[in-house]
Amino acid sequence: MKEVKILTIDERGRIVIPQIVRKSLGITTNSQLMMISDSEAKEIKITPVGLRSESNLIKLRITMGDTPGALAKLATTFGDLKLSMMYSEAVIVEKDKTAVWTVISESPSFPIEELEKILKEKGEALKIEVLPLE
Repeated sequence: MKEVKILTIDERGRIVIPQIVRKSLGITTNSQLMMISDSEAKEIKITPVGLRSESNLIKLRITMGDTPGALAKLATTFGDLKLSMMYSEAVIVEKDKTAVWTVISESPSFPIEELEKILKEKGEALKIEVLPLE
């Protein structure tokens, strides 16, 4: 069932998610939500991510070659490591040379440095940056 509500932003930039919506989506105190804003489309999407409260998220910016199958290799590597991706977006930086893939994922149960090494070796990533989730 879809709920359509008009929300107002208060003087501190906050919105209130109506109780009926929170209840129908299972959103409670300390639930994690992912917000995606698209300035070109003038659109905001807010999605519950459904993670356990003890899970942490990481945001990675992965530079890769702009070649056929490069993104598939990286995505397969995430799958092999059993890491759920909450969001991803790929952009070609220079045609036939480089592309950038931004990923929000569950943190691995092992050190981030090991993840970076695996993504470079198996996924053929050129560069990996860990970004703040702000």
